[in-house]
Amino acid sequence: MWKYTVRRILLIIPTLFLLGTILFFMLRVLPGDQALFITSGEESVASIEDIEALREAWGLNDPLYVQYWRWLKDLLRGDLGYSRYADRPVVDALASKIEVTATLAFLSVVVAISWSIPLGVISAMWRGSWVDQTIRVITAAGIAMPNFWIAILMLLFLVKFFNWIPPVQHVSIFEEPLTALKRMIFPALVIGFRSASTISRMTRSTMLEVVGDDYIRTAYAKGLGPWVVTMRHALANAIIPVLTMAGLLVAALMDGAVIIERIFTLPGLGQQIVDATSARDFVMVQGIVLILALFMMLWILLIDLLYAWIDPRIRYE
Repeated sequence: MWKYTVRRILLIIPTLFLLGTILFFMLRVLPGDQALFITSGEESVASIEDIEALREAWGLNDPLYVQYWRWLKDLLRGDLGYSRYADRPVVDALASKIEVTATLAFLSVVVAISWSIPLGVISAMWRGSWVDQTIRVITAAGIAMPNFWIAILMLLFLVKFFNWIPPVQHVSIFEEPLTALKRMIFPALVIGFRSASTISRMTRSTMLEVVGDDYIRTAYAKGLGPWVVTMRHALANAIIPVLTMAGLLVAALMDGAVIIERIFTLPGLGQQIVDATSARDFVMVQGIVLILALFMMLWILLIDLLYAWIDPRIRYE
């Protein structure tokens, strides 16, 4: 297991390198650059000579291979570059953003897992009942409705009935945990609801596949109670595909965070990558994508390790 874990961690390095290389050249294909964006505007008096001077000073006129080599050398030193738009290093600019997005992602996963698996098990155990039908209607609605629509409905509901609007000033969860959680819980519910609907459906399907197997009937014949049979035998064998689905849904969670953070005015990576793309701040975009990619690869590794912990028959050696 340890050898497998080390190999997977070492594979992260070439994967990030390949991703960063592809992203570097793809972004340079886009029209415009940062010098043109910063000097543009209704009140701008910058001349073509001024714009060219900025490009020369920032190295934007250098050949692509020179810019790439410069970026690669910085990356090997752990430096994600300097954002001209934010006027500070990318690592410093993203420090607080990572905390916001990581907190939102963690709460969303907790929300999704905490009620999706129990609802899926209940729906499978009471198949065909009104409870099952109710859960299926709710989860179908969660899958059908996009995140931004659920977020807008929730925001309108909170404003109309509770006079609650997203705070303008953000506080760190490490400084004021309760205040930060109060602000994060609603966007986490929005993202978690959609993910939970898919996971709940998957749990129901996998549970229905195993409840009729011979070892389940044998467990009942041995006198084990329904709770023990369901949780220790049925769910333990049905949970592996659910974990795979949960791992994939984290990527969708990141996609949803881009819009949800904007609706609830959360200063996270999702909102930052939209602003950076609009500003042609390619260095910032590359830094954010690499950070999100690293998070996803570590999450997938964790899911793979959970397979062996839940099912002892799975071995990676």
